Amino acid sequence: MAAGAALVLGFSGVLWAQLLCLATGVALLIRAQLFRCTAQVATLLAAGLASLVALGPGLALNPPDALIRDAPAGDRAGLDLRAVRLVAAIAAAAAPITLIGLKASHRGPTPFWGRFLEIAEGFVLLTLVPLALAVFDVHTTVRSLTA
Repeated sequence: MAAGAALVLGFSGVLWAQLLCLATGVALLIRAQLFRCTAQVATLLAAGLASLVALGPGLALNPPDALIRDAPAGDRAGLDLRAVRLVAAIAAAAAPITLIGLKASHRGPTPFWGRFLEIAEGFVLLTLVPLALAVFDVHTTVRSLTA
């Protein structure tokens, strides 16, 4: 269910929806470490990875309108730079995760890193509610009540 919602959010052109897709994927991946049963871990890992995978094509297929308007006129530099940035961001995220996964695959995390992951998980889970409110445009609605 979370992967389906992240698919819709990832392909949305709204920045808040894409950030919510990212936070959902990261939250599912972090939560997967809490379970011992392989089926539970595999389910959360699959949903988290599907959320993050849905975000990639969603970002690639929904460039800003200004870049789309400039492309037919021959100015493709903005779209090319955006593609380079997306590839660099994916590589920058994949390299340390792969390194950590290879290094920590033989043993569990140290107490320091275990506690750090718990705190990081708390921060990620706390971002879900404000991002969901931003996707539904609640902030703007509440601010307009006072004016």
